[in-house]
Amino acid sequence: MSKTKSTDYATIRLFWRTGLKHKRLLWLATLHPIGAIFISVLAPLFIGKVIASLARPDGHPIHFVFYFVGAAAIGVVANYFGFRAVLQYQASAMSDLQAQAMDVLLRRSVGFHNNNVGGKLVSDAIDFPAAFSLLSNAYFINLIPYAIILVFGSIVVFTQSWLLGLVVAAMALFAFGSGILESSRRAPLRNRRLKVSKAITGHMADTILNVQTVKTFAREDDELRKNAHLNQQLLELRLKDWGTAATQGNRRVTILFILQLLFVLLIIHLVQHDPRLLAIGIFAFTFSIMLSNRLFEVNTLLRNVEDGLLQAQPMTEIILQETEILDKPDAKPLKVTSGAIAFQDVSFHYQDETTTQTVFRKLNLQVAPGEKIGLVGPSGGGKSTLTRLLLRFEDLANGVIAIDEQNIAAITQASLRKSISYVPQEPLLFHRSINENIAYGNPDVSLQKIKQAAHSAHADEFIVKLKNGYDTVVGERGVKLSGGQRQRIAIARAILKNAPILIFDEATSALDSESEAVIQDALWKLMEERTAIVIAHRLSTIQKMDRILVLDDGQIVEQGTHKELLKHKGLYAKLWAHQSGGFIET
Repeated sequence: MSKTKSTDYATIRLFWRTGLKHKRLLWLATLHPIGAIFISVLAPLFIGKVIASLARPDGHPIHFVFYFVGAAAIGVVANYFGFRAVLQYQASAMSDLQAQAMDVLLRRSVGFHNNNVGGKLVSDAIDFPAAFSLLSNAYFINLIPYAIILVFGSIVVFTQSWLLGLVVAAMALFAFGSGILESSRRAPLRNRRLKVSKAITGHMADTILNVQTVKTFAREDDELRKNAHLNQQLLELRLKDWGTAATQGNRRVTILFILQLLFVLLIIHLVQHDPRLLAIGIFAFTFSIMLSNRLFEVNTLLRNVEDGLLQAQPMTEIILQETEILDKPDAKPLKVTSGAIAFQDVSFHYQDETTTQTVFRKLNLQVAPGEKIGLVGPSGGGKSTLTRLLLRFEDLANGVIAIDEQNIAAITQASLRKSISYVPQEPLLFHRSINENIAYGNPDVSLQKIKQAAHSAHADEFIVKLKNGYDTVVGERGVKLSGGQRQRIAIARAILKNAPILIFDEATSALDSESEAVIQDALWKLMEERTAIVIAHRLSTIQKMDRILVLDDGQIVEQGTHKELLKHKGLYAKLWAHQSGGFIET
């Protein structure tokens, strides 16, 4: 079985399981095809009997008029309630699928998101429930009513004339069978179209997200050319795919017209030899017209199914993949009593499809409760990776990381990260208010405490000058604020979270020297009676640390206080000597 087919089947299974959560609406939705039987089969049948009875002296058309009105009334009522149920069923299932897509994406690892374009993932998540809408429409609005009308109508015709019934069935099977065959032949084109379409989405998301960089380097025309190239590929694939569908569809229409003509001639012949077949002949003729019109919609039905499966495919594949970082079934919440941290024989490597990059080999490190550790060293030495492992953004190849003698692989990820305040080198803010951004780690606190945290981080100095103050929306990733302002908001967020373990990854890198001195005072107050790990290229940030570790090529090559390391005249002393204005020259 091809990957595409297996993914399509998986999509159908996912949608079916989601749909079964709303069984009441599903049952009510069956009224829609039942209504179709009364409207499209029984009502035309009674009209045929009305007309046929008019040709007979002893006919009683009024009886059949009442039957017609009754059938039409039942059909309209059933169709009304059934169609409402279909729409409610779709809306409920789509809501569930949207929530499922969001849940799956949020539970994937940081590494997964680093390897994918965020805008494309958002597009995949939005397309997933939209695909359900396309498929459920095809199923409830087209396929099921069509099949039921075909079966019941054919039965009615067969009971009066097996020959007419046989022709009706042949017309339907031809149209539907040829449509499925055509869809199967066009599957490779469909898959290529999906890949190019997603490539366009990914390129647009990547470009718009980095629009400032594009403009800084004056690369607008280059990005437009790349987009035009991808767009041209998609255009050619669409023209080829849909052109083939149009040609084959026209061929089917021609054959169906010929069959319909033969069908009419057959009805004339049979009625001439047996006038009693006039009523069923009239019904068969109107039924064939209605059937032919629906048969012409088979192309649209199949294309909706194709498009629905295409839209759902990327998200289905993500759902089918294993989540990288999982809590163990018996995982317990972390209980931080003192804040001791231990790295025991830790080995770790980054790996992709082509390369493996080893970062740590049997790394051992003990951090005492309340100890303040500084991490320095050349770029690529493993400083940020060490903190990522402590936050369990990645899992170890070998070894154990423990907090207060609790293996972090055996505790819940949520409790681990709630126990750590983390300020990254690049503080990423939400496109929300300053108030919401500061309170993100502790959303139930009062505005007064939010302002206290901002004051401690010296963020209120600029916040109060903004037009909307704490209600100011900062823009995507905080682009409306300067780098130093974003950093102060991130520090205020960490202060308000009030976690027992602190990680600062270049937390003052975006601040000027005067602001850094003020912020360092706030950070020292925050670090009191807490375990802290501080990464810094600006060595002035960590001079007062209890211990400074020098990491190089995944190994701790030196450790000690600032003065001890200077006396040692090793790598730390060399880095210190190379600084200019407090920065390492690399």
